[in-house]
Formats: sequence, C-alpha cells, structure tokens
Amino acid sequence: MAKEIKRSFGTLLETTSGAFESSQQTDEQAITSGPKMTNHRQSVYRVPVSMVRPDRFQARLLLPLPLRNRFYGGSRDWRETVLDWFALAKADRLVRRVLDELIILGDSLHDTGQIKPVTGQIANIDGKDVFRMLTGERRFWATAIQAVVGEDPDEPYVLALIDNQPSLEKQIAENMAYKALTPVGKARAAARLVLEANQVEPAEGEKELDYFKRVADLRLNDEVKDLLQKNLQMERTYFGRLMKFFELPEESLELADRSEMPERVLREIMQHDQKLWPMAVEYFAEFDNRSYLDVQAFLERESGKTQTRTPRIPVDPLTKSARSLKKVLLQMDELPQKDKSGSMADALIGDSDKKEAQEIADRISALAQAVQIRVNALK
Repeated sequence: MAKEIKRSFGTLLETTSGAFESSQQTDEQAITSGPKMTNHRQSVYRVPVSMVRPDRFQARLLLPLPLRNRFYGGSRDWRETVLDWFALAKADRLVRRVLDELIILGDSLHDTGQIKPVTGQIANIDGKDVFRMLTGERRFWATAIQAVVGEDPDEPYVLALIDNQPSLEKQIAENMAYKALTPVGKARAAARLVLEANQVEPAEGEKELDYFKRVADLRLNDEVKDLLQKNLQMERTYFGRLMKFFELPEESLELADRSEMPERVLREIMQHDQKLWPMAVEYFAEFDNRSYLDVQAFLERESGKTQTRTPRIPVDPLTKSARSLKKVLLQMDELPQKDKSGSMADALIGDSDKKEAQEIADRISALAQAVQIRVNALK
C-alpha cells in the first residue's frame, strides 16, 4: 500500500471523545460527525461515509472514469457523486449494470445490516481526520447509494475495523474472493504489487493509468517474482504480457474492464493497428456475448483484410479432437500454476486407476513420436 500517513488518534479522540465514551449506546442513537466505537474488543467503529476515502488505485475500479477525478479531487462529495452516477447510467448499460448490483447490495445491507465491516486506518490529511479504506469499497458505495435512493436526509455510516497492519495483499485477496479479476484487473493488481514493492507511490492527483504505467521503468527481482507468484499465481512471462494492456487509451482500458473482455480478445485487438483499438473495444462492449471470432472478423473488415471464404465442410470427429488438443497445448502458458506440465498431468490422470493412467501415458508417448516425425519433415 502507499506510504502510511501517521494516524492521528490523539486528534480523533479529542474531537470525538463523547462518541467513544458512549460506545455502549444502542445503534438507534444519533451519529455524530466522527466515528463511534460500537465494540471495544473488536475495535468496530461507525464511520460517516463523508469521512471515508476509498483506495483509488485498486485492481477493481468501481467508480466510473468520468466521476473519479472530481470525487477523489474533492470537488464532488459522496452524495453528488452518486447522483452523477445515476445520470451517467441512463446512457451506459455497463455503468447501469454495476449500479444495479450495488443497489441490490444496498437494499440487503439496509434490511439485514452490515455483517462484514470495511477495513482501513484513521489518518490526518490537511488537518482533517479521514478513514483511509483498505477493503470494502462495494459496501461503502452500496451504503451511499441506498441513502440517496431512500432520500435519507441523515448521513449514513459504515461499520469499520481499524487495521493496524494494512497490506495490498489483503485488498487483492478480498477482491478475488468476491469475483475473479478481469484481465485488466489482474494487470492492475500485478502492477500495484510491483510498484509498491519498489516503494513507488502515486503522486498527488495522479490518474490511475499514469501510475500503473510507471511499472515499465522497473525490473523484477526474485523477491518481487515470488510476490507475484504468491498473490496472483503469476509468472514473469505472463506478467509482461499483462503489462502490455496499459498501452491502451484510458477510456478503452476502462471499457475493456467493465465489459469483462477476455484476455484472448484483448490480445487479438492489440495485435492490430493502434488506431483500431478503441473501435474494436467499443464493438465488443456494445452487446453481450460477442466472441473472439466476432471481434476478429470486425478487425479484418476495418483493416481491409477481409477475405472471401469458401463454405466450410463439416469437420470430422478426429479433426475436432485434434484441434481441441492443440488449443489446450498452445494455451498452457496461461495456466497460473508454476509447474504447468506437472499440474496438467495431475488433472489428466487424477481420477484414473494405474492401468488407465498407463494407457494414457503410452498413447501420449506414441502421439509425441508421431508429431516429432512430422515436425522434422517440415521445411
């Protein structure tokens, strides 16, 4: 995580002493402008949302790009940002999809209460106490959105745990536990790990993409490689492949992330002329269920490389099986495991007895010999 700002518990306790002393009061009592302790033993606080500062440089970015600068720059507060979010969602189905998910979560938090606290630290920024959030951004925005939807005039709060040992690894683990990261999200997570391992911090007011792109100036030592392997099961070659995504324009990178574009599609797009990248990303994101082949055909049309194809003859079962095997073998580099061949072998014979496993091994050996003979014959 970014360099820790010294926590100002002295100032916080002085300005909110009444709230701390009355920490055994019931939840129904009014919330003051500062955090209130609700449980001494677990250090759980009720923190007003206006005091919360989400981490701008996370792997999964919830707040849409057009809203981020104004919110994090302080020119729009949480309530104004939520209203801007609703306005943006009217014309953007992907933004609306995320907003709908947060509305549902907000309704659940309202009905059943916030079971899992957000985590972070109290810090003093420009003389003002804030809660720098490490994990729980979805719960934070869901709470804020629910207050706006419900037209609640009172400021809502989130339940928060003070984390005295914050780490980026915790944040990445929570993001991945909720939902698998998109390829763009994995690239952000990996870049952030490398940047922070090298003590490279965001400059004041720096945009997300500008910060992540600074990873290009760094080299991976063994310690950082182990960090990537431990937290993301990512090897050096795959890391380099993901970092190429930061060459996309900021708007295209955001759209690729929101549309959950598969890595294969993104790599295909970036093999073409850069001027086609934004168009291809927009084409994929325009409708759900567009495939790699759809994008490939679009790029061929736009680049003038479309070829007239003769009708395809149905493929026989042997050719289909061979193509499936070829696809698996050529995509082994994308497997997260360090020992890819060993992991593949475990999966292949995992539910076989010794006789069946030996039969598989013999057939693979015979196939490998036949393939090598044909490779040697190639010019």
